[in-house]
Amino acid sequence: MANAVKRIGVLTSGGDAPGMNAAIRSVVRACTYMGIECVGIRRGYNGLINGDFMVLKNGNVAHIINRGGTMLYTARSDEFRTLEGQKKAAATCKLLGLDGIVSIGGDGSFRGLVELAKQGISVVGVPATIDNDIVCTDYTIGYDTAANTAVEAIDRLRDTMQSHERCSVVEVMGRNAGHLALYVGLATGATAVLVPEKPLDFDGDVIDRIRQARLAGNTHFMIIVAEGAGSAMTYSKRWITSNSSKIAFFAWCGQTRIHSPQSMHLSVMM
Repeated sequence: MANAVKRIGVLTSGGDAPGMNAAIRSVVRACTYMGIECVGIRRGYNGLINGDFMVLKNGNVAHIINRGGTMLYTARSDEFRTLEGQKKAAATCKLLGLDGIVSIGGDGSFRGLVELAKQGISVVGVPATIDNDIVCTDYTIGYDTAANTAVEAIDRLRDTMQSHERCSVVEVMGRNAGHLALYVGLATGATAVLVPEKPLDFDGDVIDRIRQARLAGNTHFMIIVAEGAGSAMTYSKRWITSNSSKIAFFAWCGQTRIHSPQSMHLSVMM
């Protein structure tokens, strides 16, 4: 029986995540095996609206499996948030003769697929986000890499923290979900982990835990703050005004790097 699907499109949308290129490669190679033409749509839903595409063959995705980011680029599209923009995107799909769209991305990408489906387009979603906030999947693409990158960075930070008997407040990405921060906190043995899913009792969840650890003989402490729970800088300043401990360091742990644009080194003797 002839294959009902002749041509599909693949795009990446929203924030990039480690493993997106590997997912693109898998889609292209699977299409080649099944005799389906694969069209790469560049710059996410914005590219779908504007017809920014390229035909992808096995040669186009060679040697990308070990590269971060996404070869199809990614962008956010305010126009696609509107009904008119969604209709334009659906019209492009029909103009290109696409039998379906594969979108690789996070929750915003999946919401976009829902709107495309309402316009009569067949869709497939591949969960790829370091936030791990997509339902019906245990792990999203990029989550494990992000977690291990943060753990490696914190392990290096711990050496300085231990040498100077300080407390480190580390902010971990994750948007409105605390999965990444919680996993990193468990893996690094953090003194406390602050996540948006749990209301914060600052004295009970942070100060008391540090005091208990101090009484147990520990001289260095690690506080992990999820991005959605608030700013590590804010908690550090609050800590200074509410507790006489050594506050030493603020850093932002990203998916492949550490940013410390506002690193602070403050010491308040006990």
